[in-house]
Amino acid sequence: MSSSNSKLGEDFLHVPKLVADGENWMTYKDRLSWSVDARGFLGHLDGIEKKPIDPSMLSGRGASWLPTMSDELRELSTYQSAMKEWRMGKAIMKQQIAGTIPDSLFIQVKNLTTAAEIFTYLSNLFEKRSRVVSVELL
Repeated sequence: MSSSNSKLGEDFLHVPKLVADGENWMTYKDRLSWSVDARGFLGHLDGIEKKPIDPSMLSGRGASWLPTMSDELRELSTYQSAMKEWRMGKAIMKQQIAGTIPDSLFIQVKNLTTAAEIFTYLSNLFEKRSRVVSVELL
């Protein structure tokens, strides 16, 4: 974590817990988005941050591909660094969501792979309900 992120403090980045029936979904969604954006992980939440492409999967290569030339070794090293960073961001975001939803929702999303998949699942679950509540409030 960079020094600028650590200076923000946990209270500043705190996201209130989503209630099981999604009553506070609209506020939760916005506060979660703002919090993760402040941490630099919004791409993991909205799905823009994609998993790096394994160089062995590129055209003309296969799972048994081994880098031998210096540019291939650099390519592999760059991929490994990018993959480590992507995994860390994914794990941080999944934990951010897991720590702010009730167990009943966690059980429903725990087998989803990415934060974007979890966020989409929750959105699909609560968006329609939230629109109905918004219309009723007007």
